[in-house]
Amino acid sequence: MNHLRAWVPALLPLALLLAWNFLGAPSSSLVSFFWLAIVFYALWVGWHRQEALRFRAWFREKTTRMPPLSSGIWEETFAEGYHWRRHQEIRQQQLNHQVMQLRDALQALPDALLLMDDEGRLLWMNPAAVELLHLHWPEDLGKPLSFWLRLPQMQDFLAGAGPGTLAMSLPDRPDAAFEVLRYPLGGAGALVLFRDVTRLRKLEQVRQDFVANVSHELRSPLTVIQGFLENLLDGPLGQDEEVSPQLRLMEEQGKRMQSLVEDLLSLARIESAEPDPRRCETVFVAQMVERARESLMASILEKKLSLHLDLDFGLALFAEPIDIHSIVQNLLENAVKYSPRGRDVYVSWSSEDERLTLRVRDTGEGIPREHLQRITERFYRVDKGRSRRVGGTGLGLSIVRHTAERYAGSLRVNSEVGKGSEFVVFFPADLARRGNYWQDGRVEDVIKVS
Repeated sequence: MNHLRAWVPALLPLALLLAWNFLGAPSSSLVSFFWLAIVFYALWVGWHRQEALRFRAWFREKTTRMPPLSSGIWEETFAEGYHWRRHQEIRQQQLNHQVMQLRDALQALPDALLLMDDEGRLLWMNPAAVELLHLHWPEDLGKPLSFWLRLPQMQDFLAGAGPGTLAMSLPDRPDAAFEVLRYPLGGAGALVLFRDVTRLRKLEQVRQDFVANVSHELRSPLTVIQGFLENLLDGPLGQDEEVSPQLRLMEEQGKRMQSLVEDLLSLARIESAEPDPRRCETVFVAQMVERARESLMASILEKKLSLHLDLDFGLALFAEPIDIHSIVQNLLENAVKYSPRGRDVYVSWSSEDERLTLRVRDTGEGIPREHLQRITERFYRVDKGRSRRVGGTGLGLSIVRHTAERYAGSLRVNSEVGKGSEFVVFFPADLARRGNYWQDGRVEDVIKVS
């Protein structure tokens, strides 16, 4: 409608000229009317041009609020422009207010926060970063962050190489532990956060020491209790119909507590330090699998399980034998323990996609999806009642995960309810070793026990 109103004055002279010509007006009158129409069009275009210039000048002048007076279509144009500009001003004020709130929050953040461009130059920093890294605001803006942090691992970290988290200590604060996080901003640089985790590390160390000390102190009395229970069961009381069941229940619970203590000690050892190269050696995982199979053979035969092994006997791993034994024993024991009678268990050891891979898959009940994220936590159980029936400490998968991470590896759990679960442990390829593994009576690469 507005477009029609804008063009009516322009089309009216042309319509009159056509009507005059159709009614047979003389040629001299038509020529005069034509020139009058040209003059009208010139004035009409000039007026629109003048209004357009006025609108542009007003719109660009931010200090002028009210639009100038006009008429016709330009009056509506000025009104629309005024309302649009008011809306933008209000929105800009809201955005500025939010930016100010965000800036104040970042300024008050106790963690050091820095913003750098894609070439590593400083764009912004909060007061905590100025104090921690001894920077100067705003003199140091535009300078590379690596100028102050000359540590080799920090240089690669700031360049985007490796993981997005780095643990470090600063030269002037050797007793403090910092966690550095790098968040890429999609080609626009990165956000670097220095978080003081000294207190958390101390609390974690206290927890580890407490668990290790308590577990170590419990081991001796439990050993004594187990020894006396065995003597009582071997004596006359072990044959008593009333006392014998109570003693056997005590022995069963004592073994369960002793197993828990051993697992806690193993977990404390794994978390306490990095692998000791002096204790590392070439470990044939296939041999570890065969030993675990032999130790679980009674349960396998009792439940009539079919165990399928696909092992690369020449592929070894440079690690501490106790760690690899712990991984293999826990995974196979869980697979046998939670597999229903007459099912299959599959174990494979190979090199896949430049990683060493140990797979243990069962065909049991599976794990619901909501439990997969927490299945490797300490003492976490999917079905507490069923776990108590089959035994176990709830630490097996936690030990497997921490042991794999100790060697820069990882644990992945895939499961589907009703079809079973698969536990996959990955190790870096640089830990791989090759050797001539052979033993008398060696089984085939694929073993089926039923």
